[in-house]
Amino acid sequence: MADLFVTGAISVLLLLLMAVPGFILGKMKSVNTDSAVKFLSVMLLYILQPFVTFDSFLNTPYDSGVLVNIATVFLFTCVTIGAVLGAGALIAGFIPALDQDAKGVIAYGGAFGNVGYMCIPFLQLMRPGDHVIILYATVSVVAFNLMAWTVGNFALTRDKRHISIKRALLNPPTLSFIVALPLFLLNLNFTEAASLTGAAKELVDGIAEVISFFSDMVGPLAMVLLGLKLSDISFRELFTDPRVYIASSLKLVFYPLLSAALISLMSLIMNVSEISLNLLALSAMPCAQNIIMFSTVYEKDSALAAKEVTVSTLLSVITIPLILMLLSVLPGG
Repeated sequence: MADLFVTGAISVLLLLLMAVPGFILGKMKSVNTDSAVKFLSVMLLYILQPFVTFDSFLNTPYDSGVLVNIATVFLFTCVTIGAVLGAGALIAGFIPALDQDAKGVIAYGGAFGNVGYMCIPFLQLMRPGDHVIILYATVSVVAFNLMAWTVGNFALTRDKRHISIKRALLNPPTLSFIVALPLFLLNLNFTEAASLTGAAKELVDGIAEVISFFSDMVGPLAMVLLGLKLSDISFRELFTDPRVYIASSLKLVFYPLLSAALISLMSLIMNVSEISLNLLALSAMPCAQNIIMFSTVYEKDSALAAKEVTVSTLLSVITIPLILMLLSVLPGG
C-alpha cells in the first residue's frame, strides 16, 4: 500500500515539475502566452495524441482479452462520466446561491477529468514501456470526447444545439483510434514485423522509433501548457471561491470512490486486474482543461472553470496517490 502511494506521489510531482518551465516562461513574459498556449494545444491534439494511439496499438499484438478490455474501458468511461455528471447537476441544483452557469460548470468539472494531457503521461511514468496500459488510456480519451461533445456540452449550456455527434467522432484522437483498431484486429504491428530483415527492418524500426519519439512528447508539452496557463492566474483568488471545492470534491473524491465501487462489482463477473489501474487513474485525474475552452466559447463562467482546473490540479498531488492506495484492497488490484 505504501509503495503505491509513494509511486503515485512521485509520478504526480514529476508531472508538475514539468510544468515549472512553462510557468516561468509565462511569468517572465518570455513568450506570448496566448499564442504559445494555442500552438501547444494544436500540437497536442492534432499531432501528439494520434501518435500516442498509434504507438500503443502498433506495439501490442492482437489478443482477444485486450479487445474485451478495450470495450470494458470504453463503456466504463462513458458510464462513470454520465453518472458523475448527473450527480454533479443534482448536487449543484440543491445549492440556491449558484446561478445556472455555475451549476453547469461545476457539473462538467466534476465529471470530466484530464485524461489525455495528464492521465496518459502519468501512466507513462507509472508503467514505463507498458504499451497496453497506454492503449487503454487512449480508449478512455475516445470515450471522453464522445461524452464531452454530447451530454457534457448539454450539461454546460442546457442547449441541444451544442450537442455534436460529428465533432465527437471527427477529432484527431478518435480518428486515429478508428484507423489503429483495424490494424490491431488484423495483428499488423511492429511486433509481427520483427522478423523482417535488411532495409525493410531498418525502415520499420525507424518508423517505430519516430512514432515513439512523438508519443513521449505528450507529457512534457502538456505540462508546459499547464504551466503557461497557471502563470496567468491570480492565486489570491483561487482558494477563496467555495464553488471550486464542490467541483474538486466531485472530481477528486466522489468520482474515484464511485469507480472503486464499480471495479469491485465488475470483479465478480470478470478479471479486472489488467485494467484496474487505468480505471482508477482516469477517475482520479483533476478537472479537464477543455472546460476552460468550452465555457469561453459558450460564454459561461470561464473564470470559475479556470479556477476548477487549477485548484483540482494542485489538490491532485495529494488525492491521486491516496486514491491509488485503493488498488491494494480492490479485487484484482
